[in-house]
Amino acid sequence: MIQRMQSLYLLWSFILIEIMFFFPLAELVDASGTVYEFLYRGIPALQEGEPAVCNAFPVAILLGIIGLISFVTIFLFKKRMLQVRLTVFNMICMIGAMGLIYYSISSEATELNAITTYSLINAFPLVALVLSYLAIREIGKDEALIRSMDRIR
Repeated sequence: MIQRMQSLYLLWSFILIEIMFFFPLAELVDASGTVYEFLYRGIPALQEGEPAVCNAFPVAILLGIIGLISFVTIFLFKKRMLQVRLTVFNMICMIGAMGLIYYSISSEATELNAITTYSLINAFPLVALVLSYLAIREIGKDEALIRSMDRIR
């Protein structure tokens, strides 16, 4: 059921993670004044035919997995314990994604000898983490309600 609170929390978590695919995560400015945008896939090539400056495929893969798990978990409302387990796994992946994003950006900044300006988009996994925690709490409330109904019968 999409109208349950945990489904809405998981949907917002999914939306926040998917927004990360459309905006730059950071800007890197090197000593010559060249501005590089660090996207989910890394730093794209400056001109056509050049290889990409940085490949961040682990970041893209991890964000894709997080988005997929968030989306699939929404529709597991009948299997509440599986929903909780997948949400906890997703929360662990979100923590890993935050660390991997900051590691990738800082390693590229040191390689390019650049100054880093982080985007507000980097906070989205943290907000999605909080929303996932709230979803787990709501799933627990649903489970307690179902168990109390079983006791009455």
